[in-house]
Amino acid sequence: MKDYLLCTLFYCVFTLLLIVFGNAINRKNKSISENLITGYLVYSFCVAIIGIPLQVLNVPWIVFGVCMGVLWIGIGLYILYRRKYNNLAICKFQLKEYLTDNWMIYVVGAVMIFMLLFYYAGFWLGNHQDDGYYITKVATLPYSPIGGNYNYSVGTMNTGFNSYIVNTWELEASVYVKVLGVMPTLFLRLFQSAFYYFLYLNLIKWVAEIIIDKLNVKANVKMAQYVLGIVPLMCAYYIFLSDTGILVLRDGFHLNTGMFLGASFVKVFGCLLFGVVLLQFDAKKNIVQSLVYCIIISVVLISKSTIALPIIIVSGVAAGIVALWQNFEKKGKVISFALAFIYIALGIIIPNSESIQKTVKADIISTKNSLLIYPCIIIFLVSFFMREQVIYKLNAHVLLMIAMIAVPQCNDIFEECSVYDFVGGRAWSAVAYYFIILNVVYIYIILRKIHIKDFVVRIAYGLIGILSCSMMLAGFQKYGGEILPQEECKKADMRLCLSVIRHNMYFAPDSTIELGHQLEELAKEKDKKINIVMPKAVLIDGTLHFLAVSVRTFAPDVVSLSALERFNGTNNLEYKGYTQQKYDGFVAEPNETTYEELKQEIQNLNVDCIVVKNPNCGEWLEKDGYQYYATVGEYYIWNMR
Repeated sequence: MKDYLLCTLFYCVFTLLLIVFGNAINRKNKSISENLITGYLVYSFCVAIIGIPLQVLNVPWIVFGVCMGVLWIGIGLYILYRRKYNNLAICKFQLKEYLTDNWMIYVVGAVMIFMLLFYYAGFWLGNHQDDGYYITKVATLPYSPIGGNYNYSVGTMNTGFNSYIVNTWELEASVYVKVLGVMPTLFLRLFQSAFYYFLYLNLIKWVAEIIIDKLNVKANVKMAQYVLGIVPLMCAYYIFLSDTGILVLRDGFHLNTGMFLGASFVKVFGCLLFGVVLLQFDAKKNIVQSLVYCIIISVVLISKSTIALPIIIVSGVAAGIVALWQNFEKKGKVISFALAFIYIALGIIIPNSESIQKTVKADIISTKNSLLIYPCIIIFLVSFFMREQVIYKLNAHVLLMIAMIAVPQCNDIFEECSVYDFVGGRAWSAVAYYFIILNVVYIYIILRKIHIKDFVVRIAYGLIGILSCSMMLAGFQKYGGEILPQEECKKADMRLCLSVIRHNMYFAPDSTIELGHQLEELAKEKDKKINIVMPKAVLIDGTLHFLAVSVRTFAPDVVSLSALERFNGTNNLEYKGYTQQKYDGFVAEPNETTYEELKQEIQNLNVDCIVVKNPNCGEWLEKDGYQYYATVGEYYIWNMR
């Protein structure tokens, strides 16, 4: 319970700090949503420009930790300076008015956070094993190199360059986890996911406020919060969305069990942030200011995940073309046309990637046929008749992004920046999320154009929200028994899901945590990093759990050789080529033959410890110098004498 209290207190203080910091930066009376997003972007930019060079230099982790402390002190001093010399109120708002204008954020956010309590199967799976890298990295960075090409899942160094060296969200989170002394799985899977949900809802509300404020028709900016009703449906259980055809997008599980990941942040925030710059861009303003905003956004997105690159390219270039065309009259149109021409010319020169093009095309077709997209397309077409410049601007932005992704030759730069098929697919998902949000905002504009009263509009959006929340809950109940797509749908036992989380309150199997702590204790006794072989995957609570890639989260001083099949990067030549097959054969049927096969495979690996679930394995392990060390649940730990 202490961890829950510490994490709650931290994120409350952190959120308030960002709001006040954003208010100090904006200097004007802005909405709390705008101040929060502004504060977070500038804060994350500072973390990135500190963290990236330090990772490149591969300095000790403590150097970054000290820099983070200096950053917090600097932000505090800046806020006090602005208050003293610019007569700035630290945070001026009426609580009653704030709750009236923002209650949807908290209702929708509470529903989405509540649903996290049911997703134990996805957490145990580890987001298709991705958590074996990211959470382990957060947990072990204080004890590992922060730069280079380190394999955090296994615990070994690899040669070559690693693109993750420009990602700083794990480094940032590692400071919070270390200073607070909390479980990394709890901090990330529950609290950081909840924080990102909260940020996302505030960003959507801010975008809606800007759009409504720029309308020619009389409209109430306070209605912006009601567009959030669609978000629970967008974040509903991904197998439910894909199997029913409601919304088919790549890696939808990110918005269920992986919201804390940098890739999830990029997918849902990327296009919206460039949309904000486009909406706020004005020819009367300094163009340099808008470029600075774009640079800050780009650096922040890259620091979250390198999958941001194609999103930055298509969203940023499209926003630039539209802004120049609409805001600088004839000269601007010439520059805009020239920019588009150069982009297409480069696309013709750059080689095409058949694989990425094929993958993205299939994703686009799947999304186009989604049930949620049909009404959005109709709303999008109707919006052109609203005669609102802000809508023309946003629609042009969307259409240009789609062209840059889908049209041959035009999409070659996008494909080159994507590098991998799945990255291109995720970039398309980012555009799709942006498209849905804009059209939900357009519903209000259309209703205002036909003089529907706000009271009726509230009811309409309220029904959308109730339907979305109901589908989110019912969808998981019907499809949540299965964690992998393309399997027969299976109902979830809701009580069991809650019970599992209640008995594994750190959002990871207690048996894995206890095993990790026991192995860490063994490593300390031996006073060295120990090489271990263990089950790659096990069944826990009726679902699959990848133990080998997860154990280092709780045992940073071990080398998990069994994780090499999933994360095989290592410069230890003796480790290369190791597979788990001989181990699996031995523990399934322990005898002289199977043990000899295992022995031959691991004889040059200096295995200090073998973890098995079969107690009958001990007879052969004892003969070869291993001694029984401890039992943790179903796991038997055998230590080399």
